[in-house]
Formats: sequence, structure tokens, C-alpha cells
Amino acid sequence: MAISTDTMGDSTGNPSSPSRRAGADVGKLLAAYNAYRAVVALSLLALGLIELSGIATTPGYNTNLLWLSGLWSLTILMLFSQNQRLASWPELGPLAVMLFDLVMIAFLVGFGDELGAGLPLLYLPTVAASAVLIPNRVTATAVAALAALAVLSDSTYQLQQNVIDAGDMLLAGLLGLLIFLMSLLLQLMVARMANIERLADTATTQVATLEELNQQVIAHMTTGVCRISPDNQLTAINQAAARLLELPDPSTPMPLEAIGETLARYVAQWRAGHHIDATPFKRHAQGKLLMPKLVRIGHDFDPETLLFVEDYTQVTEVAQTLKLNALGKLTASIAHEIRNPLTAISHASQLMEDTADSSASEQQALREIIANNTQRVNEIIENILLLSRRGDAKQEPLDLLAWLRLFIPEYEQGQTHGACVTLRAPESVGTISFDSGHLRRILTNLLDNGVRHGGERTGQFAVTLELTKNRASNRAHMDVIDAGSGVPDTMRDRLFEPFFTTSPQGSGLGLYLCRELCASNNATLSYDRTEDEGTRFRVAIPLQGRAP
Repeated sequence: MAISTDTMGDSTGNPSSPSRRAGADVGKLLAAYNAYRAVVALSLLALGLIELSGIATTPGYNTNLLWLSGLWSLTILMLFSQNQRLASWPELGPLAVMLFDLVMIAFLVGFGDELGAGLPLLYLPTVAASAVLIPNRVTATAVAALAALAVLSDSTYQLQQNVIDAGDMLLAGLLGLLIFLMSLLLQLMVARMANIERLADTATTQVATLEELNQQVIAHMTTGVCRISPDNQLTAINQAAARLLELPDPSTPMPLEAIGETLARYVAQWRAGHHIDATPFKRHAQGKLLMPKLVRIGHDFDPETLLFVEDYTQVTEVAQTLKLNALGKLTASIAHEIRNPLTAISHASQLMEDTADSSASEQQALREIIANNTQRVNEIIENILLLSRRGDAKQEPLDLLAWLRLFIPEYEQGQTHGACVTLRAPESVGTISFDSGHLRRILTNLLDNGVRHGGERTGQFAVTLELTKNRASNRAHMDVIDAGSGVPDTMRDRLFEPFFTTSPQGSGLGLYLCRELCASNNATLSYDRTEDEGTRFRVAIPLQGRAP
């Protein structure tokens, strides 16, 4: 696409002068002004010929006007023949014509003063034409000054000859002022129009450049783009779309149904307002897997629908690779975690066979080793099954404080350390939407960890459950605080990874499972240290309704 602009320039180099368009525009304006000159000159010539022929008599007609009109007509013919040459000189060409016309009008006013007092008005069209055609504002104003001076000089001469009185001088002064004002106003208007035209040219250039840029980008992009017409025809198809959809001719519209029923059904549902998730489709059984995306553009009264098509094969391959890698890591982690307790069980079993005549206490210790490690293997398997069968959360409204007051006694009944949970809740925080089974498992895991780690460090198997409300975020904060040593700073980033644990008895799936259950209920689980170097796990849960 060839882009060109005609810039308007000032031949004087004066920065205060408006830019003008030379060439064809000046030629058209000169031709229009010359047509006006022809009307005036031919009218005077016709009056002279009528006077000489005796057909009619014009009172006050001076025969010099006949020669004046003849000379004027001759210049008109010359201007018509040399119009383009004069237009190529945007400064000197129009100026020469205007100065010549000022002289001709001055003679016309002098010779035809008996024809009427309206002849000086002929200065107005000439001054107006100079304001439009002459680029330099100083030169155009000088032409207006010469016209006003000619009006005042002629009136002064007539006043001296007692042709007019002092009252007519006032009219001459007003006419001179009108000439100046008209010239200045027209110059301002032309300058404004030239500026608007320049801005329009710039905008047109930018639009053309952007259009070409958009065409190049769309043509060479890897994503397929095409327009869906109201009658479900694919048009304006770029090269990528033609390649992905396997279209023989991108310039030929293609019915949407010919691409595939899956895509046609998706477009129909999308246009009906059912913004469902897009489903990958294939052009045919052996074709590439493609992912569609629809976008509405344009105004509400004339909307357009664009179809973007991307090759989904690479995405699925990458996803499959990531899935296999994750599955490999998970399998390796499960094998590693199960191997340790199985090794302990096997070792304890061999010891029981080798020490069959050992004491009852030794046999009991070996049985406890087997039972504990068996329970550890069972816990790992249950957690893995829970992760695979987790499903969607069945959320229900819960008054969190009331629910905790019922849960804590139930939890403490199953603990060997009795009343080990201290609840701190200065006020009811409100109602949450949570799966009660998920919340029970989350708290049980966090409280078990807090009681165990706190008791290992201090000998006091106790934990604090603190309930607060963050009004700024409209969330309930449920903090499980214990006196344990916590996690080293170098390991904090791995705290919620599966199978990461700092305890020999831990499976490493508890905190990971808690975080996943929190995410299923739009909650978050975080870890930090308290001011007295305690350990705190915080569950932040959105509250129903707005914060008061």
C-alpha cells in the first residue's frame, strides 16, 4: 500500500503564516475568481457596446470604460490560458492578479463615478480573494490596505471636487474598515481551515499506516483470524486461519457448517448469549486439534464477530508432558514414603522371628513398631485417595463461632491429652460458606500438628485457636497457634509441597491436603511466626455479606 500526503508549505518561511496547499487547489480558486472577473468585465463591455450601437443609452456611461473592459477581458483570457502556471507560483501569481485588479477597479471607480456610488464595493471580492489565495498574511493584509487607501483617496478627491459631502466620507471610512475586517477574518478562517486540513492529512496518514500495519500483522501472525458474517459465512480469512482450517482459497467465503458441527454449535450458543467455555475441535478426524475464541467488535447497532483459531495440539502435548512428569514425581514420592515404613515393618518381623524366645516386653515393642508403621502406610494411602476423590466442595452457610464451639469438645474427646484447645473469640465474626467436612478435616490436621509439635518442644500438649475478623477484607481469620519450633526459614517455601515433612512420623500430605481443601472453599492457608516465636497457621475465609 503506497502512502503519500500533500503537505502545505509557506514559501515565505514565516512560522506565523498558515500552511497552504499549492497546485490544483490554487488553480481551482484562481479559475473561480477569474470567472467572477469575466462577469464584471463582460458586463461593462456589453454596456459599452450597447451605448455605441445606439440600441440604448446609459446615463453617465464614460466611453473610457469600454477600453477598460476590453483590456480587462484580455487579461481574463490570458489568465484562463496561463492558470496552471500562475497556480504553480502560490505567492507571486495571485498577488500579481490582485494588484492588477486593484488598479483596474480604481480606474473603473474614477471613470464611472456617475454610474452610482456602489462601484467601490467591487474592492471587496478582490480583497476576499487575496485573503484566500495569498499564503503570506502580511502580503494579504497589504492588499487590503491598498484597497482601503484607494477608497479613501477617491473619496477625498471627490470631496475636494465637491462631488460628495463630509457625510459620504464617513461611509468611505466605514467601507475601508469593512475591507480590513473582512480580510483579517477570512485570513483567520483560511488559517483555521488549513490547520484542520493538515490535521486531517496527518490523521489520514496515520490511519493508512495503521491499516497497513494491521494487515501485515494479521497476515503473518500464527493465530488464525477471520470474520463471521451474520449469515454464518467465514470471510476476511488470514493465512494462518486458512492453514489451520485447511481452506483452499482464503478469499472465498466458507460456510461455518462446512468447518464442523462443533464450531457451528459453539458460535450459535455464543451469539445467543450463552458464553460457555470453548471446546477444542478438529476439521476432520486426522486434522489438528484447534481451539476457537470469539470476540465481538463494533457498535451495538452493527456488531461484528471475529473468530480466533489456535493450534491446540502443542498445548495438549505440553499438558500431557507436565501431567506425566507430575505423575512420575508423585509416584516416586509415594514409593519413597511407603518404602520407609515397609522397611521398618520387615525389619521388625525378622527380629520377631530371630528372637522368638525374647521377653514379652521386647515382643510387644516390635509389635508396636509394626502397628505404627502399618498405620502410617494406611494414612498415606487414605490421604492419596482423598486427594483423588476430593471433588467439588459442598458449601453451606456456617456460623463460624457457633460451629467451633461444637467442634472443639468433639475433637478433645478423641485426644489423650484431654482439654488441649483454648478458644479465643472476643465476638462472633459472622457467617461463612464452607464445606463442613472439609473444615473439620482442615482443623483436625492443624490442631493435631500444633498439639504434637508444641508438646515435643515444651512438654505441654496444648494449642490456641484464635478467631478474629478483618473488616477491610471482610474475612474471618482462624489462627492455630502452638509453641513448637516451627519450620526453618530455608524450608518455608516447601512447607505446602506434597510429601514434605520435618517429622519422622509425618506423611507430608497433611498440609498440602489442607491447602487444597481451603482453595476449594475460596479460603487461603498461610504460615508465619508469632511475636513470642510461636507457630501460627492462618485460615482466611471470606464472610457472607458486606462488612459493617
